[in-house]
Amino acid sequence: MKQVYKLLIILAVFSLPVNFVLAADNPFTGEVDNAPNLNQIVFNNAASQTVSPAEPAPNTSNQVVPNTAVPNIQVNDNLILLNTLNLSLGKEEVWEGKKTKVFDNKFVFQIDEKDFKADSNLELKEMMLAPASKMAPPNGLQMASRIYQFDLKPIEDVKFAKDFWISIKYDQKDYFRKNLYYYDEATNQWKGIKSIISDGASKIIAKFSLPYAKVAILEDLSIMTQGTASWYKYKGCNCAASPDYPKGTKLKVTNLDNGKSIVVKVNDWGPDRSIFPNRVIDLDSVAFKKIARKGAGLCRVSVEPYNDSVVSTLK
Repeated sequence: MKQVYKLLIILAVFSLPVNFVLAADNPFTGEVDNAPNLNQIVFNNAASQTVSPAEPAPNTSNQVVPNTAVPNIQVNDNLILLNTLNLSLGKEEVWEGKKTKVFDNKFVFQIDEKDFKADSNLELKEMMLAPASKMAPPNGLQMASRIYQFDLKPIEDVKFAKDFWISIKYDQKDYFRKNLYYYDEATNQWKGIKSIISDGASKIIAKFSLPYAKVAILEDLSIMTQGTASWYKYKGCNCAASPDYPKGTKLKVTNLDNGKSIVVKVNDWGPDRSIFPNRVIDLDSVAFKKIARKGAGLCRVSVEPYNDSVVSTLK
């Protein structure tokens, strides 16, 4: 937690809005249809700078490394390689804490200071899904970034004392739909990682315990942003039931017909979309009356997280 607080302080100094994403480390199974979903956002492929082999860069804790241009190579039936980079890290720079920004600064891999002390090799790759890839996320999710692979290999046997920091930038809005995931090759599933969203910097940051993984940002398409709101009597306060957000999340609900808004706190689950597919939220009657006539029963609304709410799109 000290590391998280330290990061939050740094982000606050630079006036970067921060939102927590408490993503449960569970695969998408059960109610989720696991049929492949090959939808992926198209990104402009910025020109990569070709670099000649060279000696490792001088020790620096904030190194920006130019991409190594490679032809698009389909490495297997699942992935297409876009860029790759191999770095040799000295034991001293590793001990001091090594932060490497690559692929047009869209991916960052950081070794925390005083984690371990050993010469190491770091391999970084930027990839995308191949057609008919078995790594495609299940229906209801789509790729919202490239896939990044990191592989840190100390030359001698060491024990990692701390987790590694990783971050990925995103281009689209609706940050509350996005979470950081890693691909579990043992179960062939994408799994969520507890993450921090820095909306001001348009990136998602997380700590990860393993020195090797494939990671990406996935977008949850099942979260409704507009629909019908109903009301019910429960606590008699500005609260609501939501099937998309956990208890404690603050949401801004706006009546699309009159522009009136109310900030509510989620304290219950519902409505059941298998019965009411267009129902986006259930408002307590007290909250409902502030944006619509109670006698109307229903109203058209938009729903979005309010400011720096604690947000989770994973169940």
